[in-house]
Amino acid sequence: MRRENTHYIVFPEYFDRNLTRKEGRRLPLEQAIENPTILELKLAAQKLEYGFKIQEDAAYPRQWWNGKGLILVEKKTPKLQTLRDLSIEISTFIRPALEKQKKQLIEKAKKRRTTKGSPPKKSSKKDKQKDFRPKRRK
Repeated sequence: MRRENTHYIVFPEYFDRNLTRKEGRRLPLEQAIENPTILELKLAAQKLEYGFKIQEDAAYPRQWWNGKGLILVEKKTPKLQTLRDLSIEISTFIRPALEKQKKQLIEKAKKRRTTKGSPPKKSSKKDKQKDFRPKRRK
């Protein structure tokens, strides 16, 4: 069976700043990213309008125990240029946007906790009766 040669195989390890070139990093340290994820690669490929497919159950062969997955990116430019474009997109646009969303979610959670902390005042039967009791005539 012949494999279609229309996509590049891209692993998150290609971008990982914590890895050496021997361990699988493909980009120089200046362009590398700290702990990239498949989600970030997916968002970058969408923004750059590359066709892509995701395989979440795959693992990089040099780190078979780390099943981060892979993304198949459509061939439009040379592979190294594609990797550089994805890296720049992630570091300049995707990461700041995700961090901003994370901060907003944390702030919302804090607001919910503060409003839940003070329970509503409970009224007793006597209080309700006082409000609805007609006044006596003298």
